Amino acid sequence: MKFRLSREALTEAVSWAAHALPARSTVPALSGLLLTAEQRGHDGVLTVSGFDFEVSARFESQAEVFESGAARVPGRLLADLAKALPVGHDVELATAGSDALLTCGPAQFELPLLPPEDGPRLPELPPALGSVDGALFAEAVAQVAVVAGRDEALPFLTGIRLELHADMLRLVATDRYRLAVREIPWHRSAVPAGAVSDAPSVALVPARTLHEITRSLTKDEQIRISPSTEETNGSGGLIGFAAGSREATTRLLASDFIRYEAIFPSAFSGSALIERRPLLDAVKRVALVTERHRPLRLSFEPGRLVVDAGGGSEARGRQTLDAHFDAEPVVLSANAGYLLDGLGALTSRYAELSYTTPTKPAVLTGREDDARPGEDTAAQDAPSYRYLFMPLRVG
Repeated sequence: MKFRLSREALTEAVSWAAHALPARSTVPALSGLLLTAEQRGHDGVLTVSGFDFEVSARFESQAEVFESGAARVPGRLLADLAKALPVGHDVELATAGSDALLTCGPAQFELPLLPPEDGPRLPELPPALGSVDGALFAEAVAQVAVVAGRDEALPFLTGIRLELHADMLRLVATDRYRLAVREIPWHRSAVPAGAVSDAPSVALVPARTLHEITRSLTKDEQIRISPSTEETNGSGGLIGFAAGSREATTRLLASDFIRYEAIFPSAFSGSALIERRPLLDAVKRVALVTERHRPLRLSFEPGRLVVDAGGGSEARGRQTLDAHFDAEPVVLSANAGYLLDGLGALTSRYAELSYTTPTKPAVLTGREDDARPGEDTAAQDAPSYRYLFMPLRVG
């Protein structure tokens, strides 16, 4: 095998494929990236791919192919070298015996080859079900991933539930104490065989993997989503994502999700509207006097909100903010970290906090207008992002 391409093209391809490299592995083949050079008509193509039995990543780049072939090289080493190669030179890679000779201008390296047949076979990308705006999808994933749990003993807590409806994509995640839901438009171009045409396709995707994939996909392109819930080898199936020259798949979580719809209150006792950025800054500031997961108090009175924390022999902080609030005074005690996560996930000018009682779930949503809560609600669009959290019981 022998090919040549620009340093930048190699770096882009290897950096993307490295997403599939395991942090640690006792199987040498899993730590390798498979390089495949081939001639397709008049075009030379280099494909760089990796797969660790859970996540796969593949990138195709144009290259000048002198000799077709495939080789598996140490992935982390190649990724580090690609970033460190001299700028302004093309890269040439040729295999000879048990080594790969990599040349870039005055720099030259010899990399040991791993047997290409020892690595796992990459899964095929399932047929695309539809497409979504890349930037919007990445934003939505980040907004719900913030509440995904880390407890591997409860797999559903570590995932993001994707509901692929006819013209709407819903993302849901929870860690039992919080619940985030985001809805975005998407174009569904196909209906799975045997499925009801108006029934959504559902996939539970590992949150950490999905967040990493969407952060790295091309943001100015449409992302094609390809779910396949057919169970294989004890897995709940897989799902693929593709944009431009990038492709990735990840195994789905074979676990049932909670019935989250019933957790949201059907009605609220009151709500307050506050400018989001000043509120976020106030929570960050006041939370400095207490630990991240200690209570932070939100005291609502007509026309204002007081944020305070600490007390007793501890340090104490407080800040007063203007707020649209006309109900009876109420105090909500909340985990400071949860508030920061929810306010940070919003992108709107205003944050609306709705509650039932000080000990029942409260919901944060975003608003761009400053109409008082409850005014002309029929004309207001349903919020595309909802962040539910449990207030803390104090005393």
